[in-house]
Amino acid sequence: MRKKGFDVELVSNGSQALARLEGKFDAEHSLSPDVVVVHAASLRTSGKRICQSLREKAESLPILLILEPGREASNTSANVVLSLPFTIQKLVNRIRHLLPGDGNNSIHAGLIRLDVENHTVCCFGKQSRLTPRLMSLLKILLDHRG
Repeated sequence: MRKKGFDVELVSNGSQALARLEGKFDAEHSLSPDVVVVHAASLRTSGKRICQSLREKAESLPILLILEPGREASNTSANVVLSLPFTIQKLVNRIRHLLPGDGNNSIHAGLIRLDVENHTVCCFGKQSRLTPRLMSLLKILLDHRG
């Protein structure tokens, strides 16, 4: 996913993910992700409890749930459910669909994502609101990079 331009933070279980969202570690290790991908297939679970817990902590956080083949996705609080197998491009497309902004109002450059409509920039998992002047300057720099 990093090769596709996403900033990725890995945790190995639902408890770690919740702790990171709640900032139970120091501020340097807290997260404010744009999308959470729950790979329930690798955990041998339905992912239902993990998704519900994430939803309770962050109502508007988009969640993509990956299930093993043949497992039902009933009563899940995930926004998108994918069943294995699927291509990386399909995963990328689903994640991009869940990202803030509609794509037409976002500019991507490596790990930087500028949401022109909402005046926010996201880099290294941190999202910051920009003043109109800073937003305009960053947009010019990203439009004319190279």
